[in-house]
Amino acid sequence: MRLIEPWENIEITVLTENRVMQHFDTNIHLVYVLAGEVTIEREDTVISLQKNDFYLLTKSLVHTVYAENTRAFEIVLDYYFEEKEGLIFEGNSVTDSKSSDYQLIQSIERLLKLYILQEKHTISEVFEEYFHILKLLEKGYTKTASLAEERSMKQKVYELKFFIDNNFDKDIRLVDIANKLYVSDQYLSRSFSNEIGMPMNEYLIRKRLEKVRKDLLETEKSITDIAFSAGFSNINSFNRLFKKYQGLTPSEFRKEIKAEAKIVTKATSLAEEDIKSLEVYFKEKDAKIDDETIQVSMKEASPQNFQKNMINLGYAGDLTHASFAEQIHYLQQNNPFMYGRIWGLLSEEILEQVGEVYDFSTVDEILQIMVKAGIKPFLELGFKGKLIHESHTQIIKSHLFIRKSYELSDLIQRFQAFFHHCVDVFGLEEVKTWIIELWKPNQLVLKTIGCEELTWIDDHGKRLNLAKEKTYIEVFSMIKAAVQQIVPEIQIGGCGLSLDIETRDLGAFLSQWTKGKGAPDFISLSIYPMDAVKQQMHQQKSHHEPISPDSNYMLHRMKEFKKLLSEIDYLGKTYISEFNVTILNRDIINDTAFKGSYILKNVLAVIPYCDLIGYWQLTDLSVTTFDTANKEIFGGSGLISKSGIPKIGYYAYLFLSKLSNLVVHQSEDLLITKDEPNRIQLLCFSYSHLNSTYYYDFNSVFTRRNAAALFASASVQKKQILLKDLKEEESRYRIKSYRIGQQAGNILEEINQAASSDRLDDELVTYLKHRCQPQLEVKEELSRNHQLKIDLEISPQDIQLIEIQKVSR
Repeated sequence: MRLIEPWENIEITVLTENRVMQHFDTNIHLVYVLAGEVTIEREDTVISLQKNDFYLLTKSLVHTVYAENTRAFEIVLDYYFEEKEGLIFEGNSVTDSKSSDYQLIQSIERLLKLYILQEKHTISEVFEEYFHILKLLEKGYTKTASLAEERSMKQKVYELKFFIDNNFDKDIRLVDIANKLYVSDQYLSRSFSNEIGMPMNEYLIRKRLEKVRKDLLETEKSITDIAFSAGFSNINSFNRLFKKYQGLTPSEFRKEIKAEAKIVTKATSLAEEDIKSLEVYFKEKDAKIDDETIQVSMKEASPQNFQKNMINLGYAGDLTHASFAEQIHYLQQNNPFMYGRIWGLLSEEILEQVGEVYDFSTVDEILQIMVKAGIKPFLELGFKGKLIHESHTQIIKSHLFIRKSYELSDLIQRFQAFFHHCVDVFGLEEVKTWIIELWKPNQLVLKTIGCEELTWIDDHGKRLNLAKEKTYIEVFSMIKAAVQQIVPEIQIGGCGLSLDIETRDLGAFLSQWTKGKGAPDFISLSIYPMDAVKQQMHQQKSHHEPISPDSNYMLHRMKEFKKLLSEIDYLGKTYISEFNVTILNRDIINDTAFKGSYILKNVLAVIPYCDLIGYWQLTDLSVTTFDTANKEIFGGSGLISKSGIPKIGYYAYLFLSKLSNLVVHQSEDLLITKDEPNRIQLLCFSYSHLNSTYYYDFNSVFTRRNAAALFASASVQKKQILLKDLKEEESRYRIKSYRIGQQAGNILEEINQAASSDRLDDELVTYLKHRCQPQLEVKEELSRNHQLKIDLEISPQDIQLIEIQKVSR
């Protein structure tokens, strides 16, 4: 070790893309997240790191690190000191948190700061921080790779695996380990095979060969030295084993792999723009300002339309139930939605046909309920029934779409009869403002529920499959032409793309569809953050939905989709017809205060990229079945509980609807809009993302009592907003503040305090409707020098709307 230049002992690499990491040296390798999120997969475990989290990479194991759109680092600290027998560095701040985590995080940040500002600090300061980190790691983040006798056989096997992972280069023999553990070598070998999937000797060989392959690729050491350093004691035996497992001799492998390998220079220094950005970050941190002051000029504003919100009302037949209609009527008082989406309206059970005559009485009842509530109908008129999900491939309940005829000409006649009737009853001016969506049947979903016949349609004796892209385009074009003969200006599009499970070439399909004569007026899609990789990993043991831990998943998918549309030169409208954090209808996060800030964060992020955004869904009545009939709180995905108690997500939309369309300031968690001349709106929220417990803890059961454990810890935020350049030098303003959050109007907390039972009586429901509302505070403030100060204090998962209006003298 050199005590002249400290940075020769410290290597800092910026993580800008997904990487596979594996090391075999004795140095300390850790990943640290300064901002954003990093996901690390190792064997059968997955951990999501967020701001100020760290993870010590385990020696010899393969770690897949997903680090896109984040600010994270790999830090390697040289460790020359004589190790105790089998001492390994291991730990992280997410699933293995310790009281010393805060000290370690602070020390890592100080080291990063020293690295960014190298010329401004002395060598001794760098060494001081370096040794302080080593001291903390040695004291609290080590584990001994040893074998203990007093363990169950399963525990012994996994201890043995861990021992091999960290000592494979030593002389390890099955018979010696078996004797130490007081079992026979045959029993130990059989137990190891049962748990790990291969005999111990084979696992040891494969682990040694991993290091050999890495050294052959990354070093110029001789093959003999590489073999001995990996634990092989006989070069002839090594050559034979290498060819057996690799299919090539070591020299052939080195020659071939180096010829194919791309030369990648490992970045150990930061780009200039990163250095400047980090300099600003550390300077702000050094200032130790507890309250964040944001100065906003009221002179300039940019237009933005916040009235793009749609609510999924569900299966059309549900609207005929009195309790369901009553909840929709509730929207008539304060309706934050432009459109309400329903499906199944043309099912035979709703629109009954006898001969050539149609019974429109139920259809009229459903549409009148929507129109009277001030909601424009968004009608999905495909063959979509009602599904209630336990997982995205498991259906608790299905209510199928009933077709009287499978003949295409009969279907088109049904469409035309329906729209002629709607024009007669509601008038052309009203109907032309409606939106019509034609769902393309999803083969995976229909196969799951055993209803693949819903993809079939007959055309003069020929059977067509609507799941086929060409067939769907042809049928869509025919229906669109037939409907627009009756209502020329009505929007007709589709096809309800599920971005999370689409596997085909979307570009080719969309290009063909949007460039044809029956091109859609809009493209619709659904976004649920399902992660196919984790689905495969956890399909045997996970009771959770395989949800991506990316807190910006919806924004990232929307950007990707818009990029695809740009590549095919599509300039039309894009609608998100469904979104939620989970597709499940039995997930406690749907009832938490988290849902309010989740909605605001995602809706505000994607507004610039789409023309309509539909939340899934209005009421828990839509997803109530036999197993939840007596429960008020069961993780239902509605914004309103089944007894009509508004959840925080509903108020998130209500707050959005009160914004003006002139934006004077927008940041990640603060939006300021104004009306001319004397009204200002501030919308602020504190978003606290789901932690690793939710994604990867497969044993814990979460209920309304312990749901708070699902979220990343966060602190109270204090902000001071300075509104500048007001028109009058001095004036009095009335400030009305609405606050709702975890401890203010949260349905989960209020029910926990008021009731031990899941079932509520009428008196308690009435009480909770009063309690589950935003807290209101009204005061007056005087502006001076054309400026007005607003102080904000936002607790984790709170959302707050402040309406400011000049008081007339």
